[in-house]
Amino acid sequence: MMFNAARKLLPGFALIFLISAVLLYSDWAGRERPGASDVPLRVALVQYTSQSVIDQSVQGTIEALGARGYVDGARIRLQRFNAQGDLPTANAIAREVVAGQKDLVITATTISLQTVANANQAATKTKHVFGTVSDPFHAGVGIDKEHPLDHPKWLTGYGSMPPVLDCFLLARQMNPALRKVGVAWNPTEANSEAAVKLARAACTSLSIELVEANVTSSNEVAEGIAALTTRGVQAIWVGSDVAVLTAIELVITAASRARIPVFTVIPPTAQSGSLFDLGANYHEIGMQVGNLAADVLDGKDPATIPVENRMPKLFVINRKALAALPGGWTMSDELLKQADVVIELDGRRVARQQQPKSQPTEVAKPASGKKFQVDLIEYVDTPNVDLARDGLMAGFLSGGMVMGRDFDLRHRSAQGDMATLATIVDAATSAGTDLLISATTPALQMCLQRGRGTPLVFTLVADPLVAGAGKTYADHLPFVTGSYLPAAHQEAIDILRVLMPNLRRIGTLFVPAEVNSVFYKDDLLKVALSAGLTLIAVGVSSTGEVADAARALCSQDIDAFCQISDNLSGASFAAIAQAAKQSRKPLISFASGHVSFGALMTVARDFHDNGELSGRMAVRVLRGEPIAQMPFAPVTKLRIVINNGAAAQFGITFPTSMLDRANEVIR
Repeated sequence: MMFNAARKLLPGFALIFLISAVLLYSDWAGRERPGASDVPLRVALVQYTSQSVIDQSVQGTIEALGARGYVDGARIRLQRFNAQGDLPTANAIAREVVAGQKDLVITATTISLQTVANANQAATKTKHVFGTVSDPFHAGVGIDKEHPLDHPKWLTGYGSMPPVLDCFLLARQMNPALRKVGVAWNPTEANSEAAVKLARAACTSLSIELVEANVTSSNEVAEGIAALTTRGVQAIWVGSDVAVLTAIELVITAASRARIPVFTVIPPTAQSGSLFDLGANYHEIGMQVGNLAADVLDGKDPATIPVENRMPKLFVINRKALAALPGGWTMSDELLKQADVVIELDGRRVARQQQPKSQPTEVAKPASGKKFQVDLIEYVDTPNVDLARDGLMAGFLSGGMVMGRDFDLRHRSAQGDMATLATIVDAATSAGTDLLISATTPALQMCLQRGRGTPLVFTLVADPLVAGAGKTYADHLPFVTGSYLPAAHQEAIDILRVLMPNLRRIGTLFVPAEVNSVFYKDDLLKVALSAGLTLIAVGVSSTGEVADAARALCSQDIDAFCQISDNLSGASFAAIAQAAKQSRKPLISFASGHVSFGALMTVARDFHDNGELSGRMAVRVLRGEPIAQMPFAPVTKLRIVINNGAAAQFGITFPTSMLDRANEVIR
């Protein structure tokens, strides 16, 4: 009827114009609807450096995006950028992402917020969501603290100002005689300056002298801490300072020599030896940022979203660190009860506050209605184990089981000692655990030997058949199942031959006493032989041998150092990277985190996915599904991380097609 009326009132050309306008408008509306197009949205995720808390936050962001349907390769094309602590690189990344016609840029850390926001002031004005930032209101990017909606229209996010006063109150509670505390901090970091200002105010109110040492990079931290210890400080406090956190092991080592504690606002530093941490749950912060980013991708206007301070707290206490201190420092039973996590005298990490802060709106109850006891058995602590552990918890949650409500978890780590490994397995079975979860092949083998047939789920295993868990992946022992990690050796060698056409000889270290290490070495040998390459493999048996063995291997005229993944190399990869660097040998690894040590490239199965898959299988076991009918499951997802900085040192250029394929490119 509308067009009949228009035909009478308008000449022919005007009618055509009207119809075209209506059709154009309807097509525009359809294209504007989220999900209306099959073309993935282009999202960049930028972080300034690799640190545990930043990586946790980024992982939480990716998980939240996935839970909202924004999965890389499906609804979004996610590109990750990491400046590895280099400011010129951070500025270059910022210019690249805002010029790259992205639908959204997500940043983690204050410096990444600043560099991207500054680059984004031009006409592009790409939508930008930020997180893992202490004080965005003083970051100089146009955000008004008094008016949370007064910010650039294309920019929004969450701040996470650490609870500095509460941190010093806890320190005074643990040592009423505390009068002098030292802090090293970088005055060029806005986030660090904001935290130190709060520390000054807190110390003034508590009659504590705050002794400060300025550092401008992580290379100056050890000297700064040493200077503080000579000035009679009774403790070292660490705020949200990237330079200091990068060298946190040096801080803790220097403080230990002076027999004084370190306390921080950055969990989980206590796992490295600090006395306690009171700060943000950075994985939870990342989840909140991911949900905010999903809101923007769904079509919500950033201009309508207020910039808020979000601080989901995490309190971690280290009883082992306390035991090494002189008198004066104590932890009351009440304080221990308040902690979310307690690191016990034997190094075990025990979660006290079990209820996760982010969970599905509807969570199914276990079929039996009982609360289960689960024991996580780890052979050694490495970054790979940490990723798998986080994945396990995500798997339980996605499977509908909430820790503290549906099950309790005892975390037991042998810290690389086989005798301790046997002891903790015996302790778990004697305590009547409902389920053993083993992380790493040695832990699986010990649980098979001493677990007395207790239901068992494994993760972080090269091949469960080699460990003796079954005849085939479907025909296995009736009390064990889990997910395993097929090596990505073939994929890595295929890429390496493109990059290095003259490749002839590759080398690796392996551990003859670890069946998983021998398995991976043999698999790499098969791949090398099929590609016409020679593999030089050198055996090592302890961390003390790794550096010399790596140098010896580099002297054997290899073209590339291709380090297989095992427990020993994971714990001492820095020594391998140093030997490769000194010998100018390109280093390729099969564990994603090793790019931060200078590896040219990592090609790996996703350890977090491995843990998550095993966690979901554990839920099925606890709900009564017969283990004998659950085949061992491989992790198929491949994660490629490319280090362009390392490539430049060897005159290697990654093709554009390879860069597009990578999950993360370090510039």
